[in-house]
Amino acid sequence: MSADTSSSTSAFVTTLIFNGIIGGIFLLGFLTLRQRYKRVYEPRTLTDIRTLFDEDRTDPCPPGYFQWLPYLLKKPHSFIIQHAGIDGYFYLRFLGVFAAFSLLSAIMLFPILLPVNITNGNNLKGFEIMSFANVKNKNRFYAHVFLSWLVFGLLLFIIYKELYYYTLVRHAAMTTPLYDGLLSSHTVIVTELDDSLMQEGEFERLYPSLKSINYAYDLKELNDLVEERQKDGTKLESAVNSCVNKATKKYLKKDYVEGKPQDNLDTYVPYEKRPKHRLGKWFMPPLKKWFGREKVQTITYCGEHISELNEKIHPLQQKWTQNEKFPSIFIQFGSQLNAQKCYQSLEAVLGKKKFGKKFIGATPKDINWTNMSMTTKERHIKRILANTFLTLLIIFWAIPVAVVGCISNVNFLTDKVHFLRFINNLPNVLMGLITGILPTVALAVLMSLVAPIITKIGNISGAITFEETSLYVQKWYYAFQVVDVFIVVTLASSASATVDAIIKDPTSAMTLLAANLPKASNFYIVYFLLLGLTTPAGNLLQIVTFILSKILHVLDNSPRAKWTRYNVLSEPNYGVLYPAIQILTVIMLSYTIIAPIILVFTTLALITTYVANLYNLVYVTVPPKHDLVGKNYPYAIFQVFVGIYLAQVCLIGLFIMAKAWGPLVLECFFLVVTALTNIYFKRMFLPVLNIVPLSAIRYARGQPNCHYPYKDLGLQETKDFAEKMRLQHEGDETGGIIRQVTRKELVRADLLESPEYNESSNSTNSQDENEKNKNANIVRVDTGVTTEPSRKNSTFVSPDEEFHKLHYSDIDPSILNPNRFDDVPLQQNGEHGVWLIGDVGDTYRDIEAMRDTDASQPGNSLRDYPALRRVTLFFKPWDCYKFPIIRQKMPVILNSTIQYDVDYLENAYIDSSVNEQDPIIWVAKDPMGVSDQLVKECKNYGVDIRNEGTTFTEKGKCTFTDNPPDYEPKTKL
Repeated sequence: MSADTSSSTSAFVTTLIFNGIIGGIFLLGFLTLRQRYKRVYEPRTLTDIRTLFDEDRTDPCPPGYFQWLPYLLKKPHSFIIQHAGIDGYFYLRFLGVFAAFSLLSAIMLFPILLPVNITNGNNLKGFEIMSFANVKNKNRFYAHVFLSWLVFGLLLFIIYKELYYYTLVRHAAMTTPLYDGLLSSHTVIVTELDDSLMQEGEFERLYPSLKSINYAYDLKELNDLVEERQKDGTKLESAVNSCVNKATKKYLKKDYVEGKPQDNLDTYVPYEKRPKHRLGKWFMPPLKKWFGREKVQTITYCGEHISELNEKIHPLQQKWTQNEKFPSIFIQFGSQLNAQKCYQSLEAVLGKKKFGKKFIGATPKDINWTNMSMTTKERHIKRILANTFLTLLIIFWAIPVAVVGCISNVNFLTDKVHFLRFINNLPNVLMGLITGILPTVALAVLMSLVAPIITKIGNISGAITFEETSLYVQKWYYAFQVVDVFIVVTLASSASATVDAIIKDPTSAMTLLAANLPKASNFYIVYFLLLGLTTPAGNLLQIVTFILSKILHVLDNSPRAKWTRYNVLSEPNYGVLYPAIQILTVIMLSYTIIAPIILVFTTLALITTYVANLYNLVYVTVPPKHDLVGKNYPYAIFQVFVGIYLAQVCLIGLFIMAKAWGPLVLECFFLVVTALTNIYFKRMFLPVLNIVPLSAIRYARGQPNCHYPYKDLGLQETKDFAEKMRLQHEGDETGGIIRQVTRKELVRADLLESPEYNESSNSTNSQDENEKNKNANIVRVDTGVTTEPSRKNSTFVSPDEEFHKLHYSDIDPSILNPNRFDDVPLQQNGEHGVWLIGDVGDTYRDIEAMRDTDASQPGNSLRDYPALRRVTLFFKPWDCYKFPIIRQKMPVILNSTIQYDVDYLENAYIDSSVNEQDPIIWVAKDPMGVSDQLVKECKNYGVDIRNEGTTFTEKGKCTFTDNPPDYEPKTKL
């Protein structure tokens, strides 16, 4: 057996055994620990996680080691949407679609392509015998061409089908009562406005239906002060809890001087021993004279400094409208319909040169406020600098990645690099470890370091919203994966195998590369073994999270730290997760025709990754607070074209090297078809991803003679409406219509008195409000809205009635009083509902959404169809996916409605520093009364400090018995 065959075979066998053993150990550990440590492996089943609402909790899996798998796999799409969010649902769908495509491709290709590659070829050994490199007869390449047409043609249709499906689902979701009523759905953001449009009253004239306009202001001074106060608050809370912890431990150990008062901190921690810290920047030398690094007593300094900062912050918070305006505005409408009218007609009404960017669906917490001040020129410069930096990073990152690729074919390097020849004497097991496991693990580690860098660059590149940042990170991380993980590794693996022959005969370079390029698939085979066996099992085991949960829980020294660690669950970052899966599709597509055996391993990797992510998204993590409504999915689907292009270019290159001119022409033809298809899809789908067709909104509201635009998903309708608005604007001579004035405008016109600053109101919560909010009270009410005994056929509307959006007139007006709380549910005719008091508004939820039932989570639309009918509908997405049916199959939780606080609505889209409340320090209450002394001491400085809802265990460990005093349930925006 030749050296190269020996290397690839030993690497595969060793990697298979090694990853199989490690993966088995990880899986066994997960199955053993899952039910014993629910906070790590099933936190969403726990009823004492205080940040979870009832509808966010998941019912426990059936008992047993593997019962969770069929239990989850049988759940309908609506179950995943409710518990993983729309973003999580489409991430899982991406995995599922390409796992199915990989399996289907293997079924189509293996019966034809494997015999073509194996028989009467170049007599290669190992996996190479099943690859393109083993083909000797040029005429056999026609099989590769036509099968590539079949496989890639099917993929192009799947891309169309998935883009069509996503757009329809997004439009259906956006017309549900929850999304239709969100503040973000009613608000349009416009940046880099022309000076002529910044005059007050200009947008009111253009869009008379708007409710209010907020401008972006220069609040840098206020931001800096608030940030400084937040840091001091964190230091103060850490210091007071540290003192109380030390005092309690000494008290329990009787390690203090008898006769001194037990409720005095000095009895346990003398004043000179209290926590201290240095002022100034942490990275500067600790010299007071030259660098201002004075050492101060933390409690005294922070208490006094917070009081000083409050005196500076409060006036700035009251007079923030007097600051300089930035050329960005937030236009708030009374309904999603009017907001969409504005969003869809901005270019037509204003002109493309009068503004920079427009957004809809972004919450105040999604806004990167530091980037709101940029002009178009500044934003372009920042983006160019960021792109240049990341391009250079890709180039330089290719160096260590290339080394990894060379290691995978180390046998070829030992002949050229003499000091490596000792590797040839190693046993096959060690050789397999070096060529199989070492490079794959090294590659995974290298790429894990990239994501944080790109995320940081994305935040400072001028992105306005979190969505823009997430898509920017996804694009560049994907570029890293394609260039460094695929192209560089492939070239390094194949070129290292032919370098010696090329040096001896340079004219044979093209032929040798053509013959050896398929051999690079050996590296990816072992790479997929790592991703298919070890990585998913490791994701289920969460060994690092498990260990840290035991270590960090002990190290947490404050009630807030312990509360946060127990109650705050992790959130997935889909801008980073998608590229890690997308690169698998690129590798799969590139080698589908060249080395079809790789499909076995891609199918394994994608299926196991799907299972691991399904479990974690349903039971471990919570949907991200930044809801993108699955926006990463269509961009990931479009980026699949990169994999198709690379696969076709590789085939064209191989045909050129093999001088197979007939297959070359045919493959070039299909490359052109692919490019034209890509252009067509972009023109068809990209314009409708951010809009919701007006006819869809009207249809959802039950207006007669309204139908969903299936033909083009609303593209032509949007163009027609924009043109209509342009003509209407050009012919409008009335200067707008009269609308109701807002309270903010009356204040600005001195017709209404501006509210004076109130010290107590600036605190996060009064004591009474704290008692109300800390328990996150839920009041159950009855409404007469849903009177059907069950809703098995529809989430929102029964088949024989029109859509009726829940409205606050449907609810007993007495419960609209936010100060009313009763332990006994309020009673009214009808089914139960849930009324949740939130931080900036109140949410009404259907009681059915609290249960995992068929009524709350309708089954899939194709579930009852026979297999043949499903296959037929697969090729007819316009018949398969119907707007009313998709809406009816949404989970009942999307039938919720929200009533925002009036005061919040008027100033929702302003920098968070304007509404930032004074920090509340939460200290543990000890049995001696030391914390009471610290509370009095800090209050003398003017700092709000509390010790309610805390205690110490018998072992002297602080803990919490209630929510933090400044915690409020978050209202969806």
